[in-house]
Amino acid sequence: MSNIFSRSVAAKMLLALMLILLAMSASYYVMNKRLNTIEVAFNDISRISNYAVSILRINKDIVEMQRDISVYGGSGSSAVFEKIVENFQSIKTRLSDVELKNEENESQIYLNAMSELVKRYGENLQVLTKRYEIRATLTEKELPRIYADATTHLDNLMRKVTTVEEKLFISEYLNLWHSLHRDAYLFLTKKDYAKRASVNDALRMISTKLNASVHIQKSEYRSEINQLSKMADTYSQAFARSIQANRNYLSLVNVVMAGDAIEFSTLANELREQSLTRLSRIKEEAEKTVSKTERILKLLAWGVLIYIIALSAFFHLQISKSIKRLTVSFKHFLNGDLSAPIYDLHRKDEIGVLAKAADSFRILSKDLSDAKQTAEHTTKVKSEFLANMSHEIRTPMNGILGMARQLSRTPLNAEQEKMLAIIHSSGASLLVIINDILDLSKIEASKIELEEQPIALNLLLDELTHLFKAQANNKQVELFISVLPEDPNFIFLGDETRLKQVLINLIGNAIKFTERGSVSLNVSIHQLSNDEFSITFHVSDTGIGIAKEQLNSLFEAFSQADASITRRFGGTGLGLVISSKLLKLMGTSLHVESEYGVGSDFHFDLNVIRTNESVYSEQQRMQEPHEQAIDFSWLNVLIVEDNEINQIVIEAMLSEFNISSINIADNGEQAILQCETRAFDLILMDMQMPVLDGPQATLRIREMPSYKNTPIIALTANVLSADKQRCIDAGMNDFIAKPINYECVKAILLKWCTKAADER
Repeated sequence: MSNIFSRSVAAKMLLALMLILLAMSASYYVMNKRLNTIEVAFNDISRISNYAVSILRINKDIVEMQRDISVYGGSGSSAVFEKIVENFQSIKTRLSDVELKNEENESQIYLNAMSELVKRYGENLQVLTKRYEIRATLTEKELPRIYADATTHLDNLMRKVTTVEEKLFISEYLNLWHSLHRDAYLFLTKKDYAKRASVNDALRMISTKLNASVHIQKSEYRSEINQLSKMADTYSQAFARSIQANRNYLSLVNVVMAGDAIEFSTLANELREQSLTRLSRIKEEAEKTVSKTERILKLLAWGVLIYIIALSAFFHLQISKSIKRLTVSFKHFLNGDLSAPIYDLHRKDEIGVLAKAADSFRILSKDLSDAKQTAEHTTKVKSEFLANMSHEIRTPMNGILGMARQLSRTPLNAEQEKMLAIIHSSGASLLVIINDILDLSKIEASKIELEEQPIALNLLLDELTHLFKAQANNKQVELFISVLPEDPNFIFLGDETRLKQVLINLIGNAIKFTERGSVSLNVSIHQLSNDEFSITFHVSDTGIGIAKEQLNSLFEAFSQADASITRRFGGTGLGLVISSKLLKLMGTSLHVESEYGVGSDFHFDLNVIRTNESVYSEQQRMQEPHEQAIDFSWLNVLIVEDNEINQIVIEAMLSEFNISSINIADNGEQAILQCETRAFDLILMDMQMPVLDGPQATLRIREMPSYKNTPIIALTANVLSADKQRCIDAGMNDFIAKPINYECVKAILLKWCTKAADER
């Protein structure tokens, strides 16, 4: 297991996460247990508080019910009694709803006692109505009936007697009955206990008066008087029963039921005190639990903090720091410093794997660096070889073509002119081959940069017509190059030299491989947006055509569709390759459709931007100075050239422009010496010379105050862009490529020496 953790950072991080989860689980378990304890405490507090409040409300309702019983005892209202019964049922239900836990034995005892009191209270309520009815019957029915019978009997007797003494006696007797009943009513209903003696006194007086009434006893009304005496006895007995009934009712209400209510209140208070004590105990336990929980949380917080610090330190030391060091090492490697140290190679985990990968990357980078240096050296050698070969080949070519030109200016017979034409044609063909090889090398080395200059499409097509018209006529092949009459001034931005090179290759091939029929260049323009257009070029011929199986190798260097073609038509097979690669640099592709024995069609679409800039053709630019008849005889020219043949060729070519003041220096050192002693209007400077080469000599000459603005033209057989840029950087104004062409010299003289003439 330890081996797994030592070999994997992921396993270490997983272990750290597992420890975090374990700590969180333990924390959750402890906290959950503590929270459950606190929750139980709060539930107990809530429950105890609820049932304590419920008991207090029940106690209040019992007191209220006892008051209603008193009201009922005074009024006997059935509505009041219904309220009492309803209140009792509510009390009974709420008391039965109170639930206690099994461990609350003391509280359960109080609750059982209160339940028993409520039960007994209900039983007394049932007795209460009966006792009230007995009391009400005696007080409100029996005694009033006897009183009414007695007063009625006396009223009848009053109407029968005749003497005054009898009437006075009956009146006094009637008043005693009135007083008797009034006092009995006050005693029984109003609880005027002093009236009980008055009632007893009145009953005795009624008996005494009846016995003492001689007049009534002797008269014929004796039977009525005896009946009244019985009524008094009956009233006395009913009054005694009423007293007992009233005593029984009041005893039940004021003693039994009131005592139960008081006892319930006492039990409720004791239960409340016990609940408060229990609540206080629960509160203390809850506070202890909370305090203990706080301590546990603090310990957990400190533990988590320490663990996070330890985990951060582990992450920093074992992962972050290692990755940072590896990143620094990789940065050094990417910047080319392969000597930077690599740490943690001894580790067996992913960091160790990365470190070993970095070490492998360093080794690979070193190998790649060595390979790059080798490739750069090879490229440099190749460039130097191409430059040297260009120089070595173009220099004798310059002599061959230059001397052939000079020879053509001498008297020759027909045979000599024919041989001279062969020499000139062979030299020109060799120059084409050299240019094709150099162009292909520059393209493969990505040393060609396209220009963005305005191109007049119709002028370009017109130049192509003049260029190939004679060649097509010589082969008796019809040449059709379309012009654009609908838009004769269509001008767009592009590299005219490279586009012309592509079209020259395609048209030249078409004429070369067409023995009869025609060759055509058709151009169509399609507008894409406001200033963006697509120009389609189609070069078609009725030549020998190309077999389908040979189309795939058509754009390979130094190849032609058939080996016999090389023997029959000649050529290196580089024209189509160079054209295809140049078009790819322009953002398009060269397509071909061909049928063997019928002909071929080469076409491409070129997306261009239209411009309104003015364009002059090469002929216009060459004709303007001619019209002015510029005289170059005043020029004092210095030729700096180490090759004697080239010296002769250049001197002879300058002589054609009536330039007679010509000085020659074999190297740059001689050129500097001559510039120090003489003033020259034009310097033609070779690039490669012994002792001191052209660029170094130019830098020295430019330091002379009198030669700050003198035109210095490079004579170079090195036609690579780097060589041209080297000329410009050294302070040269322009360059002429070898072999030197008469038209190029003419263009240079017109460009630079007419300016000097104007300044003069």
